[in-house]
Formats: sequence, structure tokens, C-alpha cells
Amino acid sequence: MKKKGKLVIGTTMILLFAAGFAVLKNDHFVQEETQESTAQTESDAQAEEVAQTASMVQIYVDPSEYDAAIESENDYVSIYQTTSQETVIGKIHRGSWATVLSQTEEMVEIQTDDGITGYIEKHSASIQEVPLSETPKKLSDFKVVLDAGHGGEDSGALSTDQTIMEKDLTLATVQTIGEVLTQAGIQVSYTRTEDRYLALSEITAASLSEEPDLFISIHFDNSELPNGNQGLTTYYYYTGAKEMAETITSSLSSSVALSSNGTRFGNYYVLREQYIPAVLLELGYLNSDTDLAVITSEGYDQRVAQALLTAIEEIVEAEE
Repeated sequence: MKKKGKLVIGTTMILLFAAGFAVLKNDHFVQEETQESTAQTESDAQAEEVAQTASMVQIYVDPSEYDAAIESENDYVSIYQTTSQETVIGKIHRGSWATVLSQTEEMVEIQTDDGITGYIEKHSASIQEVPLSETPKKLSDFKVVLDAGHGGEDSGALSTDQTIMEKDLTLATVQTIGEVLTQAGIQVSYTRTEDRYLALSEITAASLSEEPDLFISIHFDNSELPNGNQGLTTYYYYTGAKEMAETITSSLSSSVALSSNGTRFGNYYVLREQYIPAVLLELGYLNSDTDLAVITSEGYDQRVAQALLTAIEEIVEAEE
């Protein structure tokens, strides 16, 4: 019996040792697998981070060659079919952004927003690595830059009796929009929060530094003759912003008591000189008696703000 007991005890110890070794081996395997998984995750994250930048070019024209106040051919750079520069296949406005495809010593191959692929001279190209990101899938991740048009010595449009200035309305409207969007969890920043003038280049620089998902510039319109036009208009420059602009137009049209002029292409500096989605809103004509009555009515800015919130919610939901 004693020998049998020793055998049982010995066998049990061997089994326990074997089980312990298996556990240790398994733990070591799990640890190695976890380390490999972590390394892979970090590698994927780094790859994703690299993928979030793109080589783009901003078109440059020497300021001495054009008049910023008058549109002319001097505002454009020719796009050539090949590096030989024999055939012009299109043109692109100064300040516009395009994707870089390749480079030679003297030429840059680009693809424009409207799909033209060709070459421009290198002295007209300011090549930059720019951050790119997908539209967030949560409101709390969505970033908006709000721009109150005009300001300081630049009053903007005026009412017919010249008592109401666009710069004051845009600032008040932007502040209301910002409050509503912030309460909904959206990340909001501003180009100005007081009555001061900003150069257009300062506005775009401030916006791009925030890397927003959407830039919204708020304005009120004016026609050459009193009561010559009326209604609200949404402008975009790049096709990538067109769908967002249309969503905003639809939401505004169903929320405010103004006629809609729809969504239009607009060659505005603050839209053209940014590679992120950007829209400019004209929220009615100050020298239209019909529009002014609506614009100055109680709660107009709140209705605009709620309409923009609804539009952004639809934009985010479309990404889910």
C-alpha cells in the first residue's frame, strides 16, 4: 500500500508539474500574441496616420501679375496635356488646391477638383503635405469654424436706410449658431468674436489651423437696386463640399421664411483657398424690404442656428 501511495503521489506531482508547465507555456504564448497584436495595432495606427495626409498643390500667381479687384485671365494658370507644354487642356484659378500626382524638374502633374489631369509649371505650384480626414461619425467629434463676415472698418452690406450693417448681423448670428452647436456637443471655433477687421488670408489661415470638418462663413446680401433681389443662397467652391452645401440649403429652406436661391458655385477667396469643406451662406438681402422684415424678426438667428444643427446631424448620420 505504501508503494502504491508513493506511486500515486509521484504521478500526481508529475501531472501537476506538467499542468503548471502548460500554463506557463500558454501564458508565454498569450503574452507573445498580445505583444504581436499590440505591435500590429500600433503599426496600423501609424499607417493610418500616414494615410491621413496628402500631397497637394496650391496654385501661385505673382501678385504683380493680377488685380485682385478685377477678374481676368491673369488670375489663372494653364494646365498642359504633357510636359512639352504644347497643348493647353484647361486652367486653374490662383489659390485653388489640386492633388499632386508626380513631379519633374520643371513641371508638376496635378488632378484638379473637377477631374482634369495635366501639368502646370513648377513656379506656379506651392506643394504642401496637408492633413486629410473623413467626416466624423459622432457629433462630439465634428469640428466647425464659424466666420462672421466683414467687421471693423468693413461694414459689409447696408439696409436701405443704412441703419443696419451686415458686420453686426453676421457677428450676432454666428454667436447664436455657435451656442446652439456647442450645446449639441459640436466643437466650435470662430474667426472673430468681436467687431474687428480680418484680411481674407487671416480668415483662411485661422480656419485651416483648426483642421475643421466644415467651415461656414455667414453673410447677408445686397443688390444694386433696393428690392432688386431676395432670398438666401448657399455657395461652395469644391465639389467635395457640394453635397454638404445642398444639405444645408435644404435645411435652411424648410426652417426660415425666405425664398431660396439654391446651392451655387462661388469663386470666393474663403472657399477657394481652403482644402477642407467650406460654404458661404447669404442669409437674405438687407436692401430688400421683404427679406429685412424676416431677418430682423425675433428668433431668426435661432431658426438659422437650428437649421444648421439639423444639417450637420444629417451629414454625420450619413457617415454611420
